[in-house]
Amino acid sequence: MKLFTKGHMMVGAKINNILMKNLLLLILVFVVSCKGQKNMITSKGSIVLLLEDNYSGLTKKENIIIKDQKSLKSFFSKINKTRKPGIPVPNVDFKKETLVVVCSGEHKNTLNSSLELTLETDEEIQLKTIYNKEKKKEKAIVSPFKIYKIPVSDKEITFKK
Repeated sequence: MKLFTKGHMMVGAKINNILMKNLLLLILVFVVSCKGQKNMITSKGSIVLLLEDNYSGLTKKENIIIKDQKSLKSFFSKINKTRKPGIPVPNVDFKKETLVVVCSGEHKNTLNSSLELTLETDEEIQLKTIYNKEKKKEKAIVSPFKIYKIPVSDKEITFKK
């Protein structure tokens, strides 16, 4: 009788080990998939949203065109001045891409913005920032920014108001 009971206990332990491994695998899949959706890149034609956040450290509305790694690091040093840990600087191939940063300035609540290509000619690329105010009860002061990437071009990049 002891052998029969001992054998059943060993089978039960093996089943518990398999269940625990499957449970850990399932939890790992959920953790990885949730983080992946948070960093999703969205695209509107040749304009691709690379990064966005609610604090830029800039108090006035500003549009910045970044064409080299040094300028990108300089911008991120302003953003990360008071962050611990800071936002990591994205890897960008500046031979293929140019970055356009849209800073909405400092204001209460969330000012949702998006960048839109309005006109592209042989000489210029004209972009327009569209702002949508969201009504929220919170009175937090934010200074959101969004970083877009566009293909490299010799055309002048202008912003339409």
